[in-house]
Amino acid sequence: MMKAARLVEFQKPLKIEDLDVPKVGKGDVLLKVISCGICRSDWHLWRGDPALVAYMQWSGGKLPITQGHEVYGEIVEVGESVTRLNKGDKVVMPASSTGDNRTCKYCMEGDSNVCEHLVIAGYGINGCFAEYMLIPERSVIDLVKVPDGIKSEWAALSSCGFGTSWNAFTMKTNLKPSDIVVIIGAGGMGLSGIAIANALGAKVIAIDVNERSLEKAKMLGSVETYRHSGKSEELNKIVEDIMKKYGSVDVIYDTTGIPEAVIPFLPLLKVHGTLLLAGLMMKGKEIFPLPADLVVAREIRIQGVLMLPAQKFDTIFKLMKEGKINLDPVIYKTISIYDVNDAYKEMSEYKNAGRIIINKFS
Repeated sequence: MMKAARLVEFQKPLKIEDLDVPKVGKGDVLLKVISCGICRSDWHLWRGDPALVAYMQWSGGKLPITQGHEVYGEIVEVGESVTRLNKGDKVVMPASSTGDNRTCKYCMEGDSNVCEHLVIAGYGINGCFAEYMLIPERSVIDLVKVPDGIKSEWAALSSCGFGTSWNAFTMKTNLKPSDIVVIIGAGGMGLSGIAIANALGAKVIAIDVNERSLEKAKMLGSVETYRHSGKSEELNKIVEDIMKKYGSVDVIYDTTGIPEAVIPFLPLLKVHGTLLLAGLMMKGKEIFPLPADLVVAREIRIQGVLMLPAQKFDTIFKLMKEGKINLDPVIYKTISIYDVNDAYKEMSEYKNAGRIIINKFS
């Protein structure tokens, strides 16, 4: 038997249940979960926000389901025909993974994060809020081996929060030294983005509602931070101050999915600037009212960012081992699986300054 945190009904406490350890079939892999991040998108699904419910339904998932997709674990059993991986290997499963053994056109182009048959743990299959997690045969090819010497919490973050920001700044835009980046939302994904952008030599300006998150942003190298309460007049003043001090910016990276927190900043973008959208929307906030005249006049690029392809992880772990990336400030705290509902409460009140990690399961 194993413990698992199950989403049974939206906006109701997760149930900690005793379940049978999943049986391994041909081509499957069984992980013993070591660390599992609680991502804001897990919270969105728990709330029942439409975009995340749609992901679950599209990928074949249904309630009840074990939540969690930021997983780092040890392989404890491999099914027949698995040859690339062995018992004892430490791996992460990219949050957005192939669901067809990389046979679709996107996977074959190196973009398994947008596979035509996408698998996201905690949505389409049972996730990592559990002692053990089964990786189905169709997704095993995406498991990424983690070298020795990587902290378990960092490895879990690479699966989604850090991986998404890595995708944003190294693949979706060619961030250069001295570029100016505004990051909206300094949670697990935003703080990871600050660490990456700073390592690449960019100047980072961080925006958040949580003062502690902004303190962490400074620790990670932000040249400026701004706290706001969501009021439009506050946001407009922040925009004016940034323009006065730094001028136009090269990139705006949104990790919040809150339109009214993003749109006021668009006039900061310079000609050929980039708006990166990685935040997921809450119910009633699915549409961004973009100022089309500004987008056209400045030829602004709008780019979505969805996690990170499995093929792009190697450099991440190399930089971590070399000490060029430090994710300790990104971690808010580690908890037991029994504390997951308290974690959601903190997230609902926007009190968590960074990522909450589950690393105790019994």
